[in-house]
Amino acid sequence: MLASSAALLNIDLVVLDVGDRAPAKQVFQSKVGHIDGAFSDPHKIQELASKSDVLTVEIEHVNVDALEAAGGSGKVQIHPSPSTLRTIQDKFLQKEHLERHKIPVSEYCSVVSTEESLLAAGECLGFPLMLKSRTLAYDGRGNLVVRNPSEATTAINTFGDRLLYAEKWVPFIKEVAVMVVRSAAGEVRSYPVVETVHKDNICHLVFAPLRYSDPNVSRLAKEVAEKAIQTFEGAGVFGVEMFLLGDGALLGLHDPSSHPIFPQVLSS
Repeated sequence: MLASSAALLNIDLVVLDVGDRAPAKQVFQSKVGHIDGAFSDPHKIQELASKSDVLTVEIEHVNVDALEAAGGSGKVQIHPSPSTLRTIQDKFLQKEHLERHKIPVSEYCSVVSTEESLLAAGECLGFPLMLKSRTLAYDGRGNLVVRNPSEATTAINTFGDRLLYAEKWVPFIKEVAVMVVRSAAGEVRSYPVVETVHKDNICHLVFAPLRYSDPNVSRLAKEVAEKAIQTFEGAGVFGVEMFLLGDGALLGLHDPSSHPIFPQVLSS
């Protein structure tokens, strides 16, 4: 979408992605040529930076260390900032960040890869709870419902040695999303609030505007989303996802593949 809009404005882009048929590469021809490689490859990221004045990302699952190294010369601007991407990549750090900035989130706690640690989390948060990988958890991946203590051993074995955390289970009636645009100076603007409907943990339908009788809910969702994105650094377009409770409350932001409320910010 960024490539399509940039092409209409005669802005030259170069794209790093795997294969010649990557979607953005099909939108336009770059004057300096596109780059074939992975977002995790530090050499390819450095090559991209060498051909760019401004470097941005389509998704937060990139090699942040390589981005920081590429930006160290001061010859290329990186948006959003690597520090923002590093926080967004780790959902536990993301929750801590939002909580420090007074964004309401549900109860959560860190979990190490032992049955004892998960049982301790269950005593604190209650069962059922969501056990989640701190990184690379999206579209249902890296998320697991633990319904009772008897499932603790299986749950821990499912994740292996990945960094984990647990979230309190909170019921919801709708999943809500807001796209927020942030300038490098911190100014934010948001698109209308929408309702997202998921199928097999992947967004299937989007209803715009949000289907809810109380207009104050949309206003509150925009306020929460904009306040959350103002706490980060760098320019970008961020997806902020929330759960709507039965009483009309929006207590925080969330990952669409889980059931408790918790912070989830997606960047591009």
